[in-house]
Amino acid sequence: MSARDPGLAFTDGALQFEAWSEKLWDPMGRDVVAAAGLLPGEKVLDACCGTGAATIPASLAVGPEGTVDGVDLSTGLLRIAAANLADRGILNTTLTEADVTQWRGHRTFDAVLCSYSMFFFADMEAGVEHLTSMLRPGGRFVASTWIEGALEPFAGRILEAAVKERPRLAGVVPLPNLNMSRVATVDSLTIWLKARGLENVSVATHPLTLAVDDAMAWNLVMGSGWRTLLPRDPDAIARVRREFIKSVGPHVEMNSDAMIATGTVSS
Repeated sequence: MSARDPGLAFTDGALQFEAWSEKLWDPMGRDVVAAAGLLPGEKVLDACCGTGAATIPASLAVGPEGTVDGVDLSTGLLRIAAANLADRGILNTTLTEADVTQWRGHRTFDAVLCSYSMFFFADMEAGVEHLTSMLRPGGRFVASTWIEGALEPFAGRILEAAVKERPRLAGVVPLPNLNMSRVATVDSLTIWLKARGLENVSVATHPLTLAVDDAMAWNLVMGSGWRTLLPRDPDAIARVRREFIKSVGPHVEMNSDAMIATGTVSS
């Protein structure tokens, strides 16, 4: 399929991504931080930190004696994250533009957070194992991902609309979709994380249905990994948009069911 850089895609769609923060990313970011049980003074890595949905509550939870490293591929998302941190006067956080599956900080972390991101890793197993390798003994790994059936009806309809302009996408399952499908149930995610060497694995479901209008629906397309499905030509993108909007209608309910998984590395 497309070999387009997801970091560039999220940079191009940074403003549309941020438009979904209040409705979706920020509430789940807070829940991820709550699941991590962060304590004052702890050191935290927020892998694929985006615009700071989990970074900000993590920074507040660990306080001035703690530290948070936010790492992301997208310059555009990091620029917004930096502004969000500055608006709140947060000084204990460092943001880095990097592929977090290759990056290694200069410290060992008490907790590693990874929100809606591990399925973008080219090698999901190696990527998560790299993240957990940066944890101290007994450190916590906390990740959110989608439950089977989530993101519908949008997921199917954007692909259908894109295929009309890019026929070679027909029948192709994007790598993130393949990765998501492998960990899309409580049982499969639990087993998968245990296979990564994590102990005390627990997975909690977070059911959520969001009422979305057509403008927000297109923002989600343009501010997410779905952007990589779009053609490059502006006129062709406009045709995809019209087809997609026609298929979803002016108002639709989106399945946003997710899971938050926690696990620890051996002490």
